[in-house]
Amino acid sequence: MMIKAAYLLALVGAVLAGRPRSVQTDSRIINGDFAAQDTYTWQVSLQEPYGSGYWHFCGGSIVSSNYIISAAHCQKLPARVTAYAGSVDKFNGGQRLSISKFLAHPQYNSNEISMDYAVITLSQTLSFTQSISTIPIPGPEYDATSQFAGPAVTTGWGYTVYEGSNNAANEMPQLLQVANIPVLTDAQCNNYWGTFYQSSNMICAGANREGVCMGDSGGPLVQDINGVTTLIGATSWAPSSCTALLPSGWAKLSAVRDWIVSNTDLQ
Repeated sequence: MMIKAAYLLALVGAVLAGRPRSVQTDSRIINGDFAAQDTYTWQVSLQEPYGSGYWHFCGGSIVSSNYIISAAHCQKLPARVTAYAGSVDKFNGGQRLSISKFLAHPQYNSNEISMDYAVITLSQTLSFTQSISTIPIPGPEYDATSQFAGPAVTTGWGYTVYEGSNNAANEMPQLLQVANIPVLTDAQCNNYWGTFYQSSNMICAGANREGVCMGDSGGPLVQDINGVTTLIGATSWAPSSCTALLPSGWAKLSAVRDWIVSNTDLQ
């Protein structure tokens, strides 16, 4: 089974057989639901100019008034990127924010889609509203060996229907989508993906007929930890067909907590 990152398939080129690929941009949650306004208030759309407007290429999560967590494979020149926050509509009703830095993890490996982490620095301090707020990352008691399990939620603007590159039947949403998916054990993930799956820096979830696709990359995987909604992963890779019968992958944030803290204002 091939895997693709959460980017737009058309922008990535040919799919390589027999191995996972990162999720492409501008795709949406598969078999999810429309997200309610003012619910997933940490979610942002990363966009760059297109014609007279903008196009969505990845997602991200607000972790402080100055920083966003996303995926390394989403990295672009900061001068071209804006973060759109505060609306389930990716082009209307929100705030457009410029960024000053798009930092990929130094150990990011695009061939393995491993260590797929990025920290984005905003050019201006974000003002919180009913529609814009932060989400915490796992605490210092969590690390690369931590295994997450149980119900989780992922959101994004990726493909909702994907029938192949440049297929007229493909559908992308204007409004944010949400999916409820189970986080699988490392043993289960290894059974699906073999040695491609790296438990030290990945989480896999899904295979329950809901999942992610191109365009969801960099977006959040969240879970309730001791009563607190917590950001545990950044959307990283998915089956190239975007089938929701197989699990997708998220970059495990607890594995690089120290790196995140050292490159943000988090404690």
